[in-house]
Amino acid sequence: MKHIKSVTVILMAIATLAVFDGCKRGDDDPFFSFRSRKDRVTGDWKIDYFESKLLKNFSNGYKANVHFTINGDNCNQVVDSIDTPHDTTITTNGTIKESEYSFDKNSKMTYLLKYEYVIDKSSIDENTNVTTYEKTVITTTIRATGSWNFLSKVEINGVNKYKNKERISFIYESYNTETITVYTIRQVNEDGATIYSDYQSSRSSVENKYANGENAQIWLINELRNKKIVLERMVDNLNITDNNGTGYSYSEKGPENMRLVPRQ
Repeated sequence: MKHIKSVTVILMAIATLAVFDGCKRGDDDPFFSFRSRKDRVTGDWKIDYFESKLLKNFSNGYKANVHFTINGDNCNQVVDSIDTPHDTTITTNGTIKESEYSFDKNSKMTYLLKYEYVIDKSSIDENTNVTTYEKTVITTTIRATGSWNFLSKVEINGVNKYKNKERISFIYESYNTETITVYTIRQVNEDGATIYSDYQSSRSSVENKYANGENAQIWLINELRNKKIVLERMVDNLNITDNNGTGYSYSEKGPENMRLVPRQ
């Protein structure tokens, strides 16, 4: 009988710990969950929504507000240049081909984002009635590896600023970007016959490797559920690049928020 009571007490203690670990942290968290916060993060996710509003300030004096969004399978980028003689706004719409955050139970992380912009232009020469069609397809693929973990609580003057496991860190070990650009041009006469065509393609890639903690993102978890993670952060970065001995730098500041849902 005493043995049964002891086992019961142990099971109740384990259940209590599980419930406490699954308690509400973010404003939109469930009141409690039978799954721990780590179990709720672990798995394969895709980006359902993402918004970034950054002010980028380059060392050559160029400044721009860059607004990038992902909404389902669509993406959009608006670049608004400022403090230049000819302020311009360029809007580009695209399609998300792949997106994935994968978090395993051993705190390993992989990241994949692939998106494509298609830019079509056409013009007619009034003198020759020749129509020119131009098409540019820009495909960008970002692959990254690293680790993830929860952060502990933070107190300021005895007041909790962040609760335990209310924030999560993404620590990147590698971050690689590949961009493939394909340009085609075709000219047709007034009868619709092709009189000229050309095709050009180019590829560029940037590969980065980081020491532990050199490239880390800290996200506040607003909502953590079995089938949804909602995050936000404030970006304040200084980026320095050395391209064949020609160095330049730029800063970026602004808010980002992201919603993840399970990857099917």
